[in-house]
Amino acid sequence: MPDRLPEINLLPEVRHESAAQAILLFVFVGLVIISFIVMGFLYFSTNSKLSSAQTKSNELSDERDTLLIQKASLETDEDSHYEQAVNFAEYYAVPTSTLITELNRLLPEKSYLSEYAYSNAQVNIVTHFETLDTAANYTSKLINSEYLTDTKVESINTFSLKEEEADDGSAQFDVIPRYEGNFSLTIDKRKIKEESATNE
Repeated sequence: MPDRLPEINLLPEVRHESAAQAILLFVFVGLVIISFIVMGFLYFSTNSKLSSAQTKSNELSDERDTLLIQKASLETDEDSHYEQAVNFAEYYAVPTSTLITELNRLLPEKSYLSEYAYSNAQVNIVTHFETLDTAANYTSKLINSEYLTDTKVESINTFSLKEEEADDGSAQFDVIPRYEGNFSLTIDKRKIKEESATNE
């Protein structure tokens, strides 16, 4: 029997790795983790920016559509306004020469029209007469005129012409006073237009 038994080690052999390898491993793992974190951050950041850009694009598209609709509406309104302006001008444009001719035709002898003002469908005239009878006669003719729908006598006042001097230089005081009538008239546009069209 041998003096000594051989040494048998049944425990696994433990290898001690160097500290440098462990540090490199930790650094590598850390870099991998940091890379995943950065990639995740970039992914979510880019995704958020993309979503925001898509929302902004949709808003701009909606705004563009709204502006196009408004532009089309304004162009339509503009055309409509032009048409309305033309219709307005055609309706309110009255050939006043026909009316003036009528007003002069109705004047009695030795009477004349001294002032005439036209605004829309309203006419104001000032006439001079020799007597009150002729003023009343003219008023009656205006009331019965087919070109007028309303006749108002605003006032009738007396006035004298400038004193006339005789041949010898003395003033004449036997000047006959005259009468000035102020009338407010409402015209019949349709009738005047029809008459003007007939006379053309």
